[in-house]
Amino acid sequence: MKYSLVLATSLFFVSCGSDAPVPVSEQVPLNPARDFKPVSGEPTTDDIARFLAGRPVKHGETLSKWQRTSGDYHTHAMNFDYEWRTFAGKRTVRQANYYKDTLKPLLGSPSTIFYPFGGPDILYASSMFPNASTYVLIGLESVGSIPDVVSENPTQLLDRLSFVLDEPLRHGYFITKEMKVAPPVTPILLTSLGLMGARVDSAQSIDAGGYPGVEIRFKAANGGSKKVIYVSGNLSNSGLNGSFQSWLGSFSGSTAYFKAASYLMHDPAFSNIRNWVLSNCNAVLQDDSGIPFKYYDSSNWNTTLLGNYERPIPFFAKWKQSDLAAAYDSIGGQGPEIPFGSGYHLKMREANLQVFKRK
Repeated sequence: MKYSLVLATSLFFVSCGSDAPVPVSEQVPLNPARDFKPVSGEPTTDDIARFLAGRPVKHGETLSKWQRTSGDYHTHAMNFDYEWRTFAGKRTVRQANYYKDTLKPLLGSPSTIFYPFGGPDILYASSMFPNASTYVLIGLESVGSIPDVVSENPTQLLDRLSFVLDEPLRHGYFITKEMKVAPPVTPILLTSLGLMGARVDSAQSIDAGGYPGVEIRFKAANGGSKKVIYVSGNLSNSGLNGSFQSWLGSFSGSTAYFKAASYLMHDPAFSNIRNWVLSNCNAVLQDDSGIPFKYYDSSNWNTTLLGNYERPIPFFAKWKQSDLAAAYDSIGGQGPEIPFGSGYHLKMREANLQVFKRK
């Protein structure tokens, strides 16, 4: 599994120390002595997101003091700042441009993105679909709540966030075994939104057909009002019960997205979620770890192959799809290049994506 908010133009913006957004290519490295200013009042949810992300808060005297005086916090903030400017921010620019130039003509502008097995990956989902207004993420990680960073020492939480977000910021996906020691998803989502320069307006607990979840409403750096919904739910056949399926029904007609999905839908134990997507979604964007190619009936789906498919990485070698390889061979062995690594394939020349649009 694994995990931005972008402009639909050629530059991605974040706000660092002022209300004026700055292109990633022009950002000055964070300087704690210069950028962390004293502020007063009580912190908002947005300030907590900014604090977790290492961005200067706008309200919250206690958080402001921590930002100005803690050497450990300075290290945390500068590490995130470096990873954003060097890796994640630049990747999201390429992804936004790729959506505009390649994916939008194929998929249009879906308003809702359904991202099973996505965990807390709002970073990647929003950069791949910058025009969407709703992102529905599902994983097994616990939901958690807005952390109390005012009255509790935040050092341990900040360390865990730095650890679990290192790989997503650098390469674009979470490491499953690292998620076992990660903080709950709500702080991860807030941190991601803070890094993306979004303004967090609210975060509320929800019930999703019996499974716990959180809905976070935010305003993107380009001004669009959006929300991300995360549900801690079991998508295996035993977990996808009637109540949960009824809740999912409100997202029929959405566009599904699969990235680094551990080839779970190749397993018969996940046939129900596979069939739900094939019956209810208008389009699917996925890499080869998503729904097996054989299930996309050409009488129902228009198919576009992107990038290069040869085989899964060695850990998932048994899930090689000979029919998908043959389909790529039929178009000369490769579709249009993907200008970034995707999923388990970190090198551009090895990345693959398939676009399926319902006829």
